[in-house]
Amino acid sequence: MRRVLIIVLIIVAIWAGLWFFYFKPKQATTGVSPVPNVLKPFFPVSTSTGGSFGSDTIPGVVGNTSNATTPGAPSPFTQLTGHPVAGYTIFDLTNKVSIPSTDPKKKPTVQTVTDHYIRYVSRQNGYVYEIKDSGTPLQITNIFIPNIYEAQFADSNTTALLRFLRNDSETIATYSVPIPSLNNDGTRTQKTGTFLPDNILELAVSPDQTQLARVTVDNSGSIVTTSTSLGTKIKAIAKSPFVEWLPFWVKNTVYLQTKAASIANGFLYKIDSSTARLSRALGDIPGLTVSMSPSGTYILYSQSTGTGFSTSIFNTKTNTTNNLSLSIMPENCAWLQNEDLICGGGNTVKNATYPDDWYAGVVHFSDQLYKISTKSNTYTVLYNNSGQSFDMTTLKVDENQHLLYFIDKNTGYLWQFSY
Repeated sequence: MRRVLIIVLIIVAIWAGLWFFYFKPKQATTGVSPVPNVLKPFFPVSTSTGGSFGSDTIPGVVGNTSNATTPGAPSPFTQLTGHPVAGYTIFDLTNKVSIPSTDPKKKPTVQTVTDHYIRYVSRQNGYVYEIKDSGTPLQITNIFIPNIYEAQFADSNTTALLRFLRNDSETIATYSVPIPSLNNDGTRTQKTGTFLPDNILELAVSPDQTQLARVTVDNSGSIVTTSTSLGTKIKAIAKSPFVEWLPFWVKNTVYLQTKAASIANGFLYKIDSSTARLSRALGDIPGLTVSMSPSGTYILYSQSTGTGFSTSIFNTKTNTTNNLSLSIMPENCAWLQNEDLICGGGNTVKNATYPDDWYAGVVHFSDQLYKISTKSNTYTVLYNNSGQSFDMTTLKVDENQHLLYFIDKNTGYLWQFSY
């Protein structure tokens, strides 16, 4: 009897050990340490050894057929991710490819091939994924940082700037992640990234992706500086006692918009980098939000109107303003090469305090899509919201392929629209 009891106890101990090491639920990661070497890699971080990369296997990456504009017709929308996206970029790469001849006596022919790429950052883990020519999303970086609030791309889309809160839930961190290129054997070799200074309140990448505009604060107010994506070549271009600025670039010039609030008049300033002075472009507009055309000729802006908002286009050359008959937030638009617009919006919106309630997620839009001519102040409808509803933000356009990309504010998912 005693021998049987001992055997039972041994078996129980073995099963307890197995449960503890293999079946016990693991505690979820709630933050990331400020020390760079604790950022968890998916494949080896090295400068000499290769690593593997895998596909994005998160479910939900499918074409959506429930929102076709015509019953029974294919949907113009394609869902690209099944998880929230912190930021993305689109670009084309053109390479010369050698095509062997079927005749061994002839030399190979050289063809020019252009590939289309989408790169995006997952909010959940900070990994960069890549979609090439409508293929399968592949993970192409391996530095793990959870809970990314914002991501931008620099250096010809080879650097990802990840912004998140440290464990104290107050300090804003910015981590510059190099995106590894493919090795000859198809692997990628991840290099460690670089932390930029803490508490960069706002960050904007220049159109050519070679510079950053950064807003920081000291005891005297705000300082606007430019730098590289690694935080080098820092140059102060403006100082102000006011700290609530949103920077953005038009060509090589930095503009500053006051952060929008319905109870306050907003202003837009242009920075003269040679004199560090601000020149006013727009002002005294309640709840001002703006988006400028690539050349700086047009400023699309909205203003609060009590329980709603109105949208207008200001021509900086003629100093004239045209009011749109559409309710459109400038953040919901993308500029075309001819400086026309594609925007998500509608004819009416719910009564609310704008833009405050929309920023806070108290109200949501159910957007239609419009193509707007800035010269004639007319528009055409690209999508009439007859199917699935979206609250479209962060719009980008590939005009060559007639593709529009956007992040749905309701879910954080990245979508593609064919127009």
